[in-house]
Amino acid sequence: MKKTISLITAALAVCIGAFLLIHNEVTDRFNPLVKKESVYVQINKDDKHLSPGRYEYTLEGYNDTGKEKEITFSASDSLRRNAYLKVHAKGKYVETWEEVQPGGMPSAVQKKLIKQ
Repeated sequence: MKKTISLITAALAVCIGAFLLIHNEVTDRFNPLVKKESVYVQINKDDKHLSPGRYEYTLEGYNDTGKEKEITFSASDSLRRNAYLKVHAKGKYVETWEEVQPGGMPSAVQKKLIKQ
């Protein structure tokens, strides 16, 4: 009986550890250790047409402190070229995004993103 409980406990510990260490869209959404942040991007690449009414973008952007991040998100329409977006993300999971004006971005982001 003790051996069975030990094996179950060890398996549970491995599963929890894997959940906390593996980063993808699903695990990041529920992982309490992954913090939410805003990532600012510019639509400077073509979209990837997924299906009727779905377009995917993978872009390089910057968080509030100016640290570079790669972000992947989808939209129901093809987005305007050169538009600036504020993407609300939690690791690789993207909650929402909204278009912003260059003046509405933090100065650390403006210095890196606008000069591109």
